[in-house]
Amino acid sequence: MSRCSAPRVAVVAVIVALLATSPATALVTGAVDATTVDSGVLSVDVTGAGAATERDDVYYVWADEPATVQVTVGDYLNDSDSYYADYDVRLTETREASYNEPLDTSLDVTTVTLGELATIDAALTLKPREQDLEPGRHTLYATMYSSRSGDSSRRDDRAITVHVINKGGDLDADGLSNTNELTLGTDFRDADTDGDELEDGYEVHQFDSDPTDRDTDDDGIRDDEEVRAGTDYGDADTDADSLDDRSELAANTSAIEADADLDGLPDPLEVKLGTDPEDRDTDGDGLTDLTEFRDTGTDPLDADTDDDGIEDAIELRRYGSNPTATDSDADRIPDGEEVLRGMDPTTPNDDAKNSAVTGGTGAFDWSVHYPLGRLLTVLT
Repeated sequence: MSRCSAPRVAVVAVIVALLATSPATALVTGAVDATTVDSGVLSVDVTGAGAATERDDVYYVWADEPATVQVTVGDYLNDSDSYYADYDVRLTETREASYNEPLDTSLDVTTVTLGELATIDAALTLKPREQDLEPGRHTLYATMYSSRSGDSSRRDDRAITVHVINKGGDLDADGLSNTNELTLGTDFRDADTDGDELEDGYEVHQFDSDPTDRDTDDDGIRDDEEVRAGTDYGDADTDADSLDDRSELAANTSAIEADADLDGLPDPLEVKLGTDPEDRDTDGDGLTDLTEFRDTGTDPLDADTDDDGIEDAIELRRYGSNPTATDSDADRIPDGEEVLRGMDPTTPNDDAKNSAVTGGTGAFDWSVHYPLGRLLTVLT
């Protein structure tokens, strides 16, 4: 081996190393496969003043305002021998295999230039009224065509659904214009956005309830149920009686009157007492619930509070006896027995003829006043 062999080998090694790390070599050795690059129509969006909203992959656009259809496209590596390539991007009502400029029927078209591996947003204008797109649903195509000389073929496309609407129109026929529905946040495709059986227009114009909330006052009762019951769907306690509407309706009390039966007892107190808020005299004894609770001290749930055989109202009004005491005059004869004897239940020991009384037993001898009773006793 000559002496110069070792240096020559070292030089070759350095050159190989430099080539391996150079950008040009990297592109050659790591060449990008065209199938791995994002090419063609990558995405489509509708924006601008004319874009009303997008629901369930349908773009709603105003008939009288221009919208921008933004088409994102990516370069095809093999479309040009140079670094740059031109493409025509069109918006059409029909899907066309090639682009013939002299016979162009595009709603709009633009030309873009893409560098290798580049993407770009192509802006196309949609003017429904001017472009004779009638109100209703349309399928449009955002298409990318080659712009090479002699080649205008379709490279890629993507279909979008567009629904043209008028601002002053009422798509769901609920009494609210399309533009008002968007402002309020209701769904102009659904007459009853919140599903409470009240159409949006009625909720806004007639009831002043929230068309996006089926329970406007959050009291647990749907707005439509409150409308039927006559309660205030904007107030959880319509009659301001401290019982919320839901509790009153569940308890069958009046949610619109603080005192449903007008007996002077507020419904919440009646609920607490167990009396009927819809009945002024729960026990049917002739005394109102208020009278029994406030004045007489009797039980509004028991027609005969002291169980002496005489109803409370009769004791008070006819005999003047105490409806809360079985023996009003403390003569050891129950008021009911005294009445049956023809005695005064408020005067003690007023029947000296009765040995039971004079004897102090307090027992009632029915035979003294009712001989037939004696006979029946003997016979049995």
